[in-house]
Order: sequence, then C-alpha cells, then structure tokens
Amino acid sequence: MNQLQIFAARALRQLPTSLWWVLTLLVGSVCSITLEKELFPNTPSASVVAQWVFIGCMLVLPTLGIVWVWQVAMHVVQPGWRLLWYIAATGATAVGAGLTILLLVVTLLFAA
Repeated sequence: MNQLQIFAARALRQLPTSLWWVLTLLVGSVCSITLEKELFPNTPSASVVAQWVFIGCMLVLPTLGIVWVWQVAMHVVQPGWRLLWYIAATGATAVGAGLTILLLVVTLLFAA
C-alpha cells in the first residue's frame, strides 16, 4: 500500500498547471450556465460566452489528460509497469484524438 501512495503522489505531481486552470474554467462555466438567471439577470449574452468557454475547455481537456498520462509513463521506473503505462498512453492518445475530432465536429454543427 505504501508503494501505491508513493506512485499516486508522483502521478499527482506530474499534473500540468494548465489542467488545473482548465478544470477551474470548466467548473466556472458550468456554474454560470446553471445559475444564469441568478448570476446574470441583465446580461443575456453571458450564457453564450459561458457555453463557448465550456466547449473550449472540453476541447482542451483530453489533450491535457493525454499529456499527463505520457508524463506519468515516462517517470515509471519498473520496465513492466512502464510498458503498461506506454500502452495506456498510446490508447489514450488514440481515444483523445477521436474525441477531440468528434467534439470539434459537434461544435461546428451547433455553431452554424
């Protein structure tokens, strides 16, 4: 159990700072969309801006997650676990690229 805690601490240290900023913007935009009438009663375009911020965060989030998985994979010491993390990072890259393309297409469809 001690090794798992050490690994978790190392993995959390590898989180990019920009991921925390994107998560903060994501939570803020969700709160703005949900509480639109209470927060911005006289500003109808605030909800539209919050929706665009939400969409932008959702486009950037998979990329930052992939960067984090690759950084964790590079810092794993044991060869077997490193191979497993590289396989997971490769799979995450493929899934993230597919999701980013899908979100981009959906965004362009709803923007039109």
